[in-house]
Amino acid sequence: MSLIEKAGGALEKAAEAAPRVAPAELRQVEPSQFDIDLGALAARGFYTPGERASRLALELRAIKRKLLRRTGLRNAAGDQRLTKKGGRQRNLILVTSTRPGEGKTFVAINLALSLAYEEEMEVLLVDADAPRPKIRAHFGLPESIGLTNRIANPTVSLDAVGFRARQAPLTILGEGTPVGRTADLFSSAEAQRVFTEMSMRKPGRVVVIDAPPVLATAESIMLARHVDEVVFVVEADATPQAAVETALDELLDANPNVSLVLNRCLIGPGSAYYGSYGDYERKGDPAPTGGDRL
Repeated sequence: MSLIEKAGGALEKAAEAAPRVAPAELRQVEPSQFDIDLGALAARGFYTPGERASRLALELRAIKRKLLRRTGLRNAAGDQRLTKKGGRQRNLILVTSTRPGEGKTFVAINLALSLAYEEEMEVLLVDADAPRPKIRAHFGLPESIGLTNRIANPTVSLDAVGFRARQAPLTILGEGTPVGRTADLFSSAEAQRVFTEMSMRKPGRVVVIDAPPVLATAESIMLARHVDEVVFVVEADATPQAAVETALDELLDANPNVSLVLNRCLIGPGSAYYGSYGDYERKGDPAPTGGDRL
């Protein structure tokens, strides 16, 4: 995808500037509403609804529509449908990468914004990158209980820990506060129940989950077992092929439905950036279920 991480420095500064409170001050609250600062997002290179003809918007359109067909949430005509998997819809999408800095958070946020604004679909954007959370910062949200707290404590309500946007059908669930080893949390049976609850809570909703890089921690592989689709972001001509292959093998062991977003791929006259979307499969493995092949 072009333009990914173009404003990388601004993203890091925004993450550092996120409102924070001391752990002792954290408390469970009723669902909070917030205003999306489209100007701030646009300044960092994110998708905004006023730029629907931009290159970024066009690339996101190609990515999300193929992804929606793969999950079965939309058919070839673009009509919404509800394809079931084990009694629930296939709507859990994990975004990860081989290593930090390849654009996974940028892709996750843009995918969520594009789905909410352009497709007018209900979206839950989840920050599961507990070691290096960034989503709250980009939306100016305070530190609060979130994903880790819900998994650690079944009495915590998902409805009470999310932040609901006023301008779009978008809810953000932050990473939460430290409550133990995230590897243990994400591999637990309660984690599976939480993600199933996310999937089933609202018919037609898409859940986009920003996960840690595969080779940085073990959490992404554990999370991949809970979801329906994995979007794997790779930085072209930067990430070593051996590292990509290792990460891909680990992901495919956990989930066969792995798709690729190639970032900063130079092609054609003038070496324009180009974003591509495809899928990887081991030879002989069945095609991903629930949608069209890419």
